[in-house]
Amino acid sequence: MGRLIRVAVAQRSAAGTTQQNLTGMIDMVKEAVSNRSNLDVIVFPEYSYYAPTNIEESRKVAEDVPGPLTETMGELARKYSVNIIPGSFVEKAEGGKVHNTCVFINRDGKIVGKYRKIHLMDAIGYKESDYVEAGKQMCVIDTDIGKVGIMVCYDLRFPELARSMVLQGSDILFVPSEFPSGNPLPPRTDHWDILVRSTALYNLTYVVAANQFGPLHNDNPFGRSCVVDPWGTIISSASGRQDIIYATLDMDYQKYVRDSVATWVNRKPEIYAL
Repeated sequence: MGRLIRVAVAQRSAAGTTQQNLTGMIDMVKEAVSNRSNLDVIVFPEYSYYAPTNIEESRKVAEDVPGPLTETMGELARKYSVNIIPGSFVEKAEGGKVHNTCVFINRDGKIVGKYRKIHLMDAIGYKESDYVEAGKQMCVIDTDIGKVGIMVCYDLRFPELARSMVLQGSDILFVPSEFPSGNPLPPRTDHWDILVRSTALYNLTYVVAANQFGPLHNDNPFGRSCVVDPWGTIISSASGRQDIIYATLDMDYQKYVRDSVATWVNRKPEIYAL
């Protein structure tokens, strides 16, 4: 076994108030560290703190960074010496809108990276851009578990983002999500599975994907949080209920897969027109 990274994915629903959701997140951090010693990182789904549906709700729950959520998670990270990605949350923005923001909090309780969702869900009956201001930068962070990249939910449908982060050195991709069942189109569970696995396989990179579950406004996120290895194999997965799943990422195995498949060596970027 090579260099090992121990991850926990806390799958939960954000159907409650901000305080109820924060209490639930605190409880899941405590549960994760009590169930597994030497955890390196805990990741939550998109909008674990609160899931707004319009600009009025967004403004009510929007926070600065740092703010109550990140400060509470920072205290837990420091207490238990574990990195935490507390899902995404509503961050205050200029111009009347908000950001869909995700941070990486290190073991010292410090925010060492911040990502604002780039690709907004203006599709299939949604209009996220009505109240969310899109981010303008990728997020590749130097951490004690290596370089990591963060993207959020709908970002999964844009392979250029994941590829670009891996080209910048990301060893692991984290994907907090609120990926719903199909409405009006057929259920999108297959899309979720394929998108997460193909992102791992195309990039020969571990992908850690945390999804919400259960009734939420008019959506029904279906869970199925998972960890996928660079061979495209699901090595840990959740069902459609509250759960914490665990996985160990072997970074030497990732190097072995990359060396064996050799797509990073044999690619021809000088030919591609993107």
